[in-house]
Amino acid sequence: MQVMATEYEHVCVIQLKTDLTADLCEATQRSVEESMQARQIVDFIIDLGGCGFIDSSGLETLLWVKRRCEAVFGRVKLINVDENCRKILEITRLDNRFECCSDLAAALKTMR
Repeated sequence: MQVMATEYEHVCVIQLKTDLTADLCEATQRSVEESMQARQIVDFIIDLGGCGFIDSSGLETLLWVKRRCEAVFGRVKLINVDENCRKILEITRLDNRFECCSDLAAALKTMR
């Protein structure tokens, strides 16, 4: 499985184990929707530790997650963002739209 969803203290961590490209977008969106509907979770941390590249569909998916969460007063944070993904966010001017944390513990601490 390329997308894993795990719950930590009423926060859902979506772990991506490969690049966030068009192939993975539907599974990512499905994981978010299932967590929101089944477990009433509104805060998400997206772990990009296994992701080395984000294409335009992946960027749109990140924005979709952010809009979806903000619509229900939730938050989204990115963790383990490597230099390549950080550069992609910067080039597309999306780096200011997402809060990035160094690791899961730091992100969970700021979600409280």
